[in-house]
Amino acid sequence: MTVFGIFFASIAFAQLMMGSLLLTPLWKTNQSIRLYMLLMVCCCCYLTKVIFAPIAFSSFFWWLELVGGNALPGVFWLVSLSVFGDHVILKRRQYALASLTLLIPFAATTSQMLFSYDINNFAALAATIKYGGTLLELLFIGHALLIAVSHWRGDLVQERRYIRGGVISVSALYIILVIINDEIFKFQWPGVELLKSGVMALLVTAINFFLFTLKGSSLFETVKQVQPDTCVPEANAHELPRIIDAMEQDKLYRQEGMTIAGLAKALSIHEYKLRNLINGEMNYRNFNDFLNHYRIREVTEKLAQPAFSQTPVLTLALESGFRSLSSFNKAFKNTHQLTPTEYRKKVLSSAPV
Repeated sequence: MTVFGIFFASIAFAQLMMGSLLLTPLWKTNQSIRLYMLLMVCCCCYLTKVIFAPIAFSSFFWWLELVGGNALPGVFWLVSLSVFGDHVILKRRQYALASLTLLIPFAATTSQMLFSYDINNFAALAATIKYGGTLLELLFIGHALLIAVSHWRGDLVQERRYIRGGVISVSALYIILVIINDEIFKFQWPGVELLKSGVMALLVTAINFFLFTLKGSSLFETVKQVQPDTCVPEANAHELPRIIDAMEQDKLYRQEGMTIAGLAKALSIHEYKLRNLINGEMNYRNFNDFLNHYRIREVTEKLAQPAFSQTPVLTLALESGFRSLSSFNKAFKNTHQLTPTEYRKKVLSSAPV
């Protein structure tokens, strides 16, 4: 490692520590901040192998790099789910799945140390752990990149769209390239390490810039869905009723593939203004949340009516605009804490005869 490589790695390390410390007072605020802080700590652990090289086997810094470096892909995936996807509250199985990037190499390493055997003597097992673990890491980062890109258009928070479209996507690509180089090709050219450290320093600086220069709540704060306020500001007195009528009267949410650009065109409202209205005035986190509010409300009303008691739930879901039963069931349960079938049974059984 060159002096410049260590220099850039040290800059990235310092930036990560600073960001983590500045977020510490907010760590109780929500899950996303805690995961993001954990991600920065993992990155710091990964950089110890550069800054404190050479590191003795089984030393303190060796264990830090082993734990932090292997946990990083899984934690990055969790951050993407929490901040950029629809998973506002992550489930235990998602944490368990993400932990595999750490548990597999950690178990393999500790078992070798405890039982004093060389895993390379078992070629098939060594190859399975090595390439299987690498594939798992690439799948996590690739899925995180897919989440950031696929949810980009539907995000109603302007600052977060910038972060998704730029810093986060580039970070995911960077991690993918680093994994491929470190685990598969293993280029030894000194310029590679310098490039890795330099790009990481640049990325961390950019992330901290967006995180602490733009409105912080745009990245981490989850906006609760509420019923549209009938008492709207005078400046939006014409646009908001049109949006509400388009949903409640024209039922545009039923249209397959409805996007915010399509709704803006139908209402003859500039897309940027429509985003601001739905997020700032109507308090929706993203466009899918906005559409699903009306879709779930329609299905909920029908499930409570005896006239639709024999209509399959799938039919009601598709008619309301959902593309699949799984996405509908997930959105419905998040709203009512019951499955559609359980909700129908509960409501109809308690209805007066």
